[in-house]
Amino acid sequence: MKDLARIGPVGRDWFGLDHFVPGPRFLRDGAVLYLLDEVGSTNDFMLGRGAAAPGRLCRWDGWGWKAEERSRLEPVKDPAPGTVVVSRRQNAGRGRQGRAWSDCGGLNLTVVVPPHRASFDRGFSVWLGLLTVLVLREEFNVDARLKWPNDIMVGGRKLGGILVETTGCRSRPSVAAGLGLNLTAGVADFPAELQGRATSIYLEQGRRVKPAEVSGLLVERVERELDRFEMLGWEPWRPVLACLDCLLGREIILRSGGAEFKGQAGGIDENGGLLFEDSTGARTVYSVGDVHIVADGREESSPGRKTQ
Repeated sequence: MKDLARIGPVGRDWFGLDHFVPGPRFLRDGAVLYLLDEVGSTNDFMLGRGAAAPGRLCRWDGWGWKAEERSRLEPVKDPAPGTVVVSRRQNAGRGRQGRAWSDCGGLNLTVVVPPHRASFDRGFSVWLGLLTVLVLREEFNVDARLKWPNDIMVGGRKLGGILVETTGCRSRPSVAAGLGLNLTAGVADFPAELQGRATSIYLEQGRRVKPAEVSGLLVERVERELDRFEMLGWEPWRPVLACLDCLLGREIILRSGGAEFKGQAGGIDENGGLLFEDSTGARTVYSVGDVHIVADGREESSPGRKTQ
């Protein structure tokens, strides 16, 4: 038990378990929820990588969540659809291209998306980012916007981000979607290099939100909209995307494939790619890359990417 005690006392329900009620696709087969006290990366834990972590295993019995005794839990070897991993702390978080993510007090979440063709769409991770923005705006009154490909921004400060990975065998692949979101951090909780460049729901609204409040609403929203996303693609979301795309019409520097380009962001296409227009007016679509906004003749960079 020494390892369990090492990280100090853990609140009885730091997550807010009663708030986490995802939709029927997650619950119908007997959902499993890992509530970890501390882990290197929730994505890695979900995909069977890394060390065991202290926490509780919770199972849905049709009436609610039943939490087992706190123990050391092994990484998930073969996650079933609907499996959820949440950690109170994350000490080796990472984002796209292996970038580090500093956990400053927030939501560290990874879910295995229930089987659905829409989850393998090339624009799925960008679409997840947009839905996250919509939940934050509609339910928490946070002026969140999407920065391609999957950063969540508020007024030029980073609130969170998304990392999507494919798991499973070739005959039965699935998608693990990770979200990192700053919830309760104050200014002093961010390291010096992130102060003024990162924000949290608490800093934006003065409200302390439990992780389950955000994750429950988001997972339910994603499940509810999956069928429509598969059938209609981006079309239903184009008007709101145009309003909440913080790059649209801005002068940017794009780094992709080892090269650097300067031009204007022209929006996001049906595959989740960035439409880029150079100084000659030529337009190109990029599916991967890093973007920095140019403001007042200088480059604005955002903090390291999310997540797990």
